[in-house]
This record gives sequence, structure tokens and C-alpha cells, in this order.
Amino acid sequence: MELERILDRVAKKSQETFAAKQAVLSFGEYLEALLRRPYTLTRNSAQLLRDVMVDGGTYEVSGHRGPIRRFRLFDPVDGSDDGGVRGHEEVQNRLFEILSGFVERGRADRFILLHGPSGSAKSSIVDALRRGLERYSRTESGPLYRFSWIFCEGADKGGLGFAPERNTDSLPSLAEVDDRQISSRLPCEMKDPPFFLLPKRRRLEILGEAIEKADATERERFLWTDFLVKGELSPKNKTIYESLLRSYRGDWRRVIRHVRIERYYLSHRYRVGCVTIEPQGTIDAGARLIGHNQMTGLPTVLLHEDLVEAHGDLVDGNGGLVEYSDFLKRSLEANKYLLTTAERGAVNLPGLTISLNLVLAGTTEEKYLSAFKRDPSFASFRGRFELVRVPYLREWPKEAQIYDHQVRRMARGKHLAPHFLDLAGLFSVLTRLRRPDPAHYDPALGRLLRKLEPVEKATLYAYGQAPAHWSEDDRALLIRHRRELTEEYDAQEEQIDGFADAGFEGRRGASPRELLSLLTDLAIRPGPTCLGPLDLIEALKKIIADPTLFDWLRAPKEGPYRDPAGTLEALRELYLSRSWNEIRKASGLVDPAEYQRLFAEYLRHVKAVSTGEKVRHEVTQQLRDPDQHLMGEVETHLAVSGSVQEFRSSVMTRVAAFRLSNPSAPLELSCIFPDLFSAMERSFWKARRESIELMIEDALALHAGTAGKLPADRKTKASSLVQRLEKESGYCTQCATVALSYVRQHEADLED
Repeated sequence: MELERILDRVAKKSQETFAAKQAVLSFGEYLEALLRRPYTLTRNSAQLLRDVMVDGGTYEVSGHRGPIRRFRLFDPVDGSDDGGVRGHEEVQNRLFEILSGFVERGRADRFILLHGPSGSAKSSIVDALRRGLERYSRTESGPLYRFSWIFCEGADKGGLGFAPERNTDSLPSLAEVDDRQISSRLPCEMKDPPFFLLPKRRRLEILGEAIEKADATERERFLWTDFLVKGELSPKNKTIYESLLRSYRGDWRRVIRHVRIERYYLSHRYRVGCVTIEPQGTIDAGARLIGHNQMTGLPTVLLHEDLVEAHGDLVDGNGGLVEYSDFLKRSLEANKYLLTTAERGAVNLPGLTISLNLVLAGTTEEKYLSAFKRDPSFASFRGRFELVRVPYLREWPKEAQIYDHQVRRMARGKHLAPHFLDLAGLFSVLTRLRRPDPAHYDPALGRLLRKLEPVEKATLYAYGQAPAHWSEDDRALLIRHRRELTEEYDAQEEQIDGFADAGFEGRRGASPRELLSLLTDLAIRPGPTCLGPLDLIEALKKIIADPTLFDWLRAPKEGPYRDPAGTLEALRELYLSRSWNEIRKASGLVDPAEYQRLFAEYLRHVKAVSTGEKVRHEVTQQLRDPDQHLMGEVETHLAVSGSVQEFRSSVMTRVAAFRLSNPSAPLELSCIFPDLFSAMERSFWKARRESIELMIEDALALHAGTAGKLPADRKTKASSLVQRLEKESGYCTQCATVALSYVRQHEADLED
């Protein structure tokens, strides 16, 4: 039957997978693996988590302070748009730095506390670490092993007090004995690594020999950590081990015959090595006496021992990562035990002390941390904390990525117009930026910062670009001091609703959660089949009309910064500017390559003038004098004022400077002369503005059905304009018409 074949196939695959993953081993088989992989099988939790970050790989991205390393661990899983952490590369690198410090010191001896405003992705960052641990533990690179004690009636003739011998006495190990023959199994709740069963002195000797013979990867990463050198069995395992050793008169091989090695996988859902502790919880670990009357099948020698078992959140999370969600919402008294737990890696319970091998992390909102810093107890906690600031993003393209997946999913087929999500991201970022204080900088830079507009600052953070209309020297100066600008308010405080709080940039502003709520409301509302920037602006206008809704609406204005109404106006201006640029390009009246070719030709003739050489004609190949008319035409487009000779000299100096710094790089003129290219582009389009405005009128007439009397050529051009907007810029007919209409209504505000 087909059903039987399916069941057989599943069963066979399950058996093959179980065997391939070495899910159950005898101690001898485990020891053989340990000798081959002495580093992999002796890692502590800090080493494991650091390896999770390394194993995923890294790549370079742009950050608000310049190029920065990003860890793939924080990218969406399997190429999906969901999950992952957008931005926050600085946080990622800070976490890696902290974990590397743990590795160097031999264990995780600090509590990692991620702090920032509500909705800044603190929990998402911990989630990414946890998911990485879960995935890694299932790979060949990240096997984890613990053990159980196995007892079978008749497995030993000696003094364990079992019934007469059955068929297990001849087995070298009880690891693979049939479960029906097992009279009792005692798992290790602490997930002790099996190498703890090796006597310490022999453990060091065996691993020392293994390291010498191991491959380079294992040898180079191996460290003699406290976990490895001083680690011991948990109290329950220690009691069982010593009882068996006494019973067997010191025969260690007979003791480990009762050991079954089991591979396990980290899991947040099943609380295996990954646990989240909510703020309502107060008891994170406890101890309980195992009731012998409830455990049949134990050998007599263990029935006389008090077997005390640890339990609780810290026990479940041992070997991995424990997260304290909203850490500072918990009672301070409930947290005080962490002072010694984090530093010493142990926790005292009634009747026993357990050693922990885990990374402790927590999240808290900035306002709670600011209040806690004023508590007398903070000094004691500070030395045991690694504080990691998680501000709101200040790069609007990354902010827009946060919204993209959820909004598209909720829109259910609605078209998202160009710039809709991008401007939503920009709005969020603009509410978070603070005005630079010129007094914090040298006079030359301070002069520039006085005129730096919020959108210009956001563009600097997002793309590393200074305003194109500034001089080359001014742009270079601003970009050179970009990092100082991002750190200006890092150590400052400000009053928020009457309370002292951190004043760093990214502390206040629109939360991604707030914007997502607004955007999803727009996406699911009935009506238009397309969502555009004007829909966004109208919705935001309603929000900012009520300052009681959010604290960032009540923040004192800083000139054009922290000005919600001004921020909406900036969005309108940017939408108008972008729409106008896209319409101009879609008109087909100017080939962008034309003025690039013209400028390259200009440079060729200017160079010939400066060197006294001739210029070879591209078609005839004849040498001739530099073309003064061509150079004059370009300089007219550039609106050169002052000395033409000085201007030409400055142009050649910039080319020489670029070539000196980039001897083998291609000569990208648009990157070397963004200001001149921008000026030339404006000049080209200025001469064609009336033609473009006419095409807009014709396109709107076509859409309205009133273009019946238009000449055929004008109809064709208008139709082509809309088609190019759809094909090249991602518009649909509806949002293209909205953009054309908006540009027509605001023609007076357009720059040439």
C-alpha cells in the first residue's frame, strides 16, 4: 500500500538521521570523538555563542559612522523578509567584543544588559542570538552532549543489589541497551559535559595529548578555560559517581559502563539551553530531593544516598543563553543574587551550590536604567554589567526595511507607490535626530553645522553624503567629522516629562512599532488599490495634531529639528523633488549619458590647455587645438563665475588628487565632481522645463479622457512618459497620475 511505503520511508530516514547525528554514544565512542575534536567538544557557553556569530560569517555595510562589519547571524533566515534585525551593526560588533572578552577571560563573568527606548529591537537582537544557537547546535560544527546514568537489573553481579544476571552482563556499555531492559535512567538536569567524568588530572593529560594531534582549526581555537580545567560534576552526578566508584572498589571503567552519552539540541520552545525569564518571575532556580519511593529500579547503593536535583530557569538555560526580559522591572532584591552569579558563575540553593555555564543577558528600557543609575545599589551592579546601548536607527533606508515585509503582507495585493516606505523610514529618523551644537566643534565645522538641515543630516548618516550644493572642501570637512556628529550627545542627559533621562541621539523619536501600526492601518483600510506618500503624510498629520499621544511630540524644538510639522513639510518637499526628477528622466528629452560625455570631453580639452598639447579628434583622429567653444559651453552650463583659468585649474587639481589617492581606480567623474554634475544637470533640464510641463499636462489629459484634440505626437509622448514611470520607477497608473498631478500643482516650488 502507498501508506505503508510512506511510513517505511519516513522510518528509514529517521533511523539514518539518528545514526548520522550520533544521537546516542557509549563513553568510549564519545572519548574517541573528543580526541578528534578537543576544542569543539569542550567549549563553554561564551565560546559557543561567539562561534555562532563567527560561523555565520560577516560582510561590510554602510553605517551612519562609515563602513562597518555586519554579522549574517542577524540577517533574515533563509532569505525571507521576516525575522532578522535591520541595522544595529554597532550593537552586533559590541556583543562580539564582549563575547570575545569572555572567551579570553575563560568564562562569561558579566551580565549583558541591552538598554534603549521601547521598540528599538533589544529583544529582537537576543532572539537572533538564540535562533543562531538553536540552528548551530543542529549542525556538524556545533554538537552538544550530555549524559544519563543507566541501570539494568542483572547488569552487574557485584554489590549493586540487583537481581540475578540477565543478558546485559557481557556488554562493555549500557548505552545502547534496549529500553525494555532499563530499570532506571537518571538524566543530568544541568547538562554536564561528559568529559567531566574524566578525573581532573587524567582529563588534562588526555586533552593535552589530543591537542597536539588535532587538526589546525581545533588546535588554534583551543583554550584552557576554567570550565575545562576546574569544571566538576553537578551535585547529583557527583553523588552517583562517587557511590558507584566506592561500590566498584575504584574500578572507573565499571562506573562509566553505566553512562549513556546523548546529543541534545538547544531549544527555546522546550527550554533546553535557551530560556527567557519574565519580570514577574522571582525564583530562577531551586533544589529538590528526589523521592526514592517514586524511583524504581535504582541500585541499592543509591537508595542510601540523598540525591538532590536542581531545577528552575537557570538550570534549564544552563549551557546556553538566559534572557531576563525587562530586567529592571523586576524587584531589585530579586536581582541581587546575580551580583555573585554573574561574576562567579555559581548560584547558592538550599542544600547545594551549582556551577553555571551560560551567558546571562537582559533587556531594559532606557528610562528604567536612568532611574536605576541614581540608586545607591547601582555601583555594585555596574561592575558586573556590560551595558550595550540599542538606540533607534538613524539610517532611514534600514528603518524602511523594518516596515517593508509586514506592510506588504498586510496590504494584500495593494500597490505600494515609490517612496512610500522610504519616506516612512525618513520620517521616523527625522523625529530622532538632534540639532548639532556648533559650540561643541571647532569654528570651521561649527559654521557648517549651523546650516545643516535635518534631511541633510539624515542623508549624511544614511549614505555618507554631504549637501551637493556645498563646496568640495566643506563637504569633505563634514564627512570627515561624521563620527563626532553621531557621538555628540552620547554622554548627555535631558529632561523628559520632568524626569532626567539619557539624551543620546536615537533615545527619543517615533518608535518602529508606532509607525508599523500606522502603516498597517493604512494597508488594510478599504478603498484605494495603491498607497502613496501623500496617504502617509495625511495620516502622519493626524498623529502630530495630538501631542499627548507620544512623548516625542512633546520634545522641545531645536530649530528645524524635533519639529513634527517641519518634518512633514520636509517629506512633501522630498516627494516633490523625487517625483520631478523621475518625471524628467521618464520624459526622454535628455540622455543622462550626454552630459557625462560632454563633461569628460571638457576635461580632455582643459587638460590639453594646461599642458600645451593638441587634442585628437575622435572621428578624424587629427590633432587640433583645444575647442574653446566646447569649454565655454560647459562653463556656461556650470555657471562659472570669477576667473575661468582658476576654475579650470581647480578642476584638474581635483582629478590629480583623486588619481593620487586612487592610482588604479576608474575615473568616476560623477563621484569626483558631484557638485558640477548636479549643476550641469540642472542647466540641461532648465532649458527643457516647458516641454516637460507640457508633457505632464498631456498625460493628465489622457488619464482624464480629455485629450481628444491633442496632436498624435503629443499623445504618444504623454503615453510614453507614463509607461516609462511605470517601467523604470515602479509606478502604477494610479500613483503615476498622483505624482504628475502633484508636480503640476506645485510647479512654482520646483527648482530647475
